[in-house]
Amino acid sequence: MEKVKNSEFKNFEKQFSRLQAIVQELESESLALEKGMALYREGMLCSQNCASMLENARHQLQKWQNGEAQPLNVEAEPSQDKASTREDIPF
Repeated sequence: MEKVKNSEFKNFEKQFSRLQAIVQELESESLALEKGMALYREGMLCSQNCASMLENARHQLQKWQNGEAQPLNVEAEPSQDKASTREDIPF
């Protein structure tokens, strides 16, 4: 059975923590437009990375439950069949 790397959990925790910090900054009323736009873009990337890591973890759990231990290489960016794509971001 494949072991889950401790660094994968740390990376998820780091990305999620940064996303939470970005949300708090974006919610502040004293944020300059340019800074807000940069934070929004970074937040979207963190969100996509977290979603990808969660999907990978979900897939691994399903594999383990079925007695299979094959790794899945999940794309870092969302697939084109999802409603939101990077081109939808206005900046």
